[in-house]
Amino acid sequence: MKYMIMTFGDASAWDTLGLGAKEATWSPEEVAEHFRAMSEFYADLAASDEMVTGFGLADPSHTMTVEIRDGRPVASDGPHAEAKEVLAGFGIIDVASHDRAVELAARFAAIVQSRVELRPIMDDAGREM
Repeated sequence: MKYMIMTFGDASAWDTLGLGAKEATWSPEEVAEHFRAMSEFYADLAASDEMVTGFGLADPSHTMTVEIRDGRPVASDGPHAEAKEVLAGFGIIDVASHDRAVELAARFAAIVQSRVELRPIMDDAGREM
């Protein structure tokens, strides 16, 4: 069973780690500990063969919107979806059960110190849902 674990944040989430437009609001030690915990989490998933992929995303100022207008693609730096929080990163896991997915999502939430969203990934065009 594949699941996506998603974490969300507002623009200050990137600033916390010094990855946004501002200096890090966490100490260098806190930033290093965060990245150490994330690396350990992903290494554990790789060792258990439950890791498919995972990435943190660049801060929202780099986001582009792409749509089709009059049959042609148009890319712009806005407008963005109206939301206080945006997708900050994600991981795709492949686990034996829903309970294991919840367990891993809880561990991820503890690392990012925020709630995360856990969503099943539909295989075979969603027929299993």
